[in-house]
Amino acid sequence: MRKKLLVALVLLVVAGAAGVGSFFWLLLHRAPGEFFDSNGVPIYYTVEGKGEPLILIHGIGANADLNWRRPGVTGLLARDFQVISFDLRGHGLSGQPADPSQYGTELVEDVVRLMDHLHIAKAHVAGYSLGGFIALKLVTTHPDRVRSAAYCASGWSDAADPTELPNPYAEPVPPGEKKVKTPPAVAASVLPVPAVTQKTLFNRVRNWVGDRIVNKTALKALKKSYGALRVPESALKENDVPSICLVGKRDGLYYLAEALHDRMANLEYVRIEGANHFTTPFYGTFQSGLDDFFMRHRIPVSP
Repeated sequence: MRKKLLVALVLLVVAGAAGVGSFFWLLLHRAPGEFFDSNGVPIYYTVEGKGEPLILIHGIGANADLNWRRPGVTGLLARDFQVISFDLRGHGLSGQPADPSQYGTELVEDVVRLMDHLHIAKAHVAGYSLGGFIALKLVTTHPDRVRSAAYCASGWSDAADPTELPNPYAEPVPPGEKKVKTPPAVAASVLPVPAVTQKTLFNRVRNWVGDRIVNKTALKALKKSYGALRVPESALKENDVPSICLVGKRDGLYYLAEALHDRMANLEYVRIEGANHFTTPFYGTFQSGLDDFFMRHRIPVSP
């Protein structure tokens, strides 16, 4: 009996270690790619699939694999497109300058330079979170380079608005309202794990991963350049690039997406029930919506 218990315990430990190892492999393993020089900063990118080029831009504190490949978006889109994803400067395997002037619109120009490097005249573009703001800036500054664009888990805020962008991982708060904290007793009654424990675990995992893919000095420099990515409202109204915004209804940036929807011409809009800033890429509604949009905006094939 003791021997059986010992064997069971050993198997349990081995299975647990394998599970933890697989988890961290998924977090840290990188798909093989290449580098190119973007105005003095090395940018890491991957190319896969065949068809019209489609560029994926990830969010802050992530990398191309975590944001797009792990949820299955890269593989889905690569069935019909040549998918190009890259690590933003300050992230992952790309260069990580500490000067704030090396971010801002340089993040947008990295996309253009990557296209030039790959001899791509025009591409479909999808951006998530910060990547969505970069994609929006790209569409308004280089519309001739974009065939269609998706702004995911992002939106628009007025450059004249002095308030900081909302926390994307918090529950969305309508403009002009203050966030009301949920009493611990209420939170515990509706969550399978106590709210404090859930938040602590999520933050610990996110911070642990973030410390390994993002240089904190570079991240601080990048955040100082957010203002340069703002887009004037007039540019939204003049947009003629086919666009879509997909956002989770529990995303902290939800009301920025609503603001974009209210102002931007040629924009489709998809609200995803139950999805938040972290989970949206895993939703079938998000993936199928993104794929369907880009499929509809491919160059028509002559009979």
